[in-house]
Amino acid sequence: MSDDYENKEEEEPKEEKEEKTEEEEEELPALTLQDIELLMKNTEVWDELIAGKITIEQAKKLFEENYEELANSQKKKTARKKTTKSKKTKVKEEEEE
Repeated sequence: MSDDYENKEEEEPKEEKEEKTEEEEEELPALTLQDIELLMKNTEVWDELIAGKITIEQAKKLFEENYEELANSQKKKTARKKTTKSKKTKVKEEEEE
């Protein structure tokens, strides 16, 4: 009987290890600050819609505006990265000469 108890104790940690690996696999992907801001804004829109403060059409418009803001901010960032990269390459070229 004591052998059964010892065997059960040994099996439990194995099950816990399996659960931990499953949890690790289910982790959410990393979110950028802009992604989080968009989620927060969209959540506010949903809250207002559910509370009856805005109509479905108004909610659609707000969702589109939020997405456009995100797209514009991403375009600005890529434009900034390109200008800084081109400046860096110009500086390197000047140093090489």
